[in-house]
This record gives sequence, structure tokens and C-alpha cells, in this order.
Amino acid sequence: MQVTRLRAKNQITLPAGIVAAVGLKEGDILHVEADQDRVVITAQELRDRGRTYTMSDLLGAASGLYESVDDIDAEITAGRTE
Repeated sequence: MQVTRLRAKNQITLPAGIVAAVGLKEGDILHVEADQDRVVITAQELRDRGRTYTMSDLLGAASGLYESVDDIDAEITAGRTE
């Protein structure tokens, strides 16, 4: 078991051996949850890791989700995360 310390602003540094063993890369998304007296960190599997998208790739991806730009702005203001 490796040890790390909780720093200011609730930040931790994952030990390099753990990062390498799991194959994490900068920018990967980690899910964090409390399990009684444990903190569980799970790496999200990224199917297209490293792929870059152009605006042309993304055009139409949100088609039909919103009726207007005002609806999009309202979602952003509300802090929607899903």
C-alpha cells in the first residue's frame, strides 16, 4: 500500500507507481466516492483516448436537444454536468 497526504484545497498526488500500473494519463477522468471510511477512486474508461475532434466532427451532435441558444445558456448557467 502506498501513502499520500491530503493537501490544501483537498488535493492529493497519486503515487507514480499507481498511475503507471493503472495506465492513467493527464486529463483522464477519475470518479471519486466515499465507501464508509474509505475513499474509492476509479478511472473512467475512455474509448477514444487521444483522439482529437474538429468542429466539423461535432456539428449536429447536440441536434434536437435544445430549442434555442437561450436554452443552452440556461443549462450552462444552471451548472448541468450530465
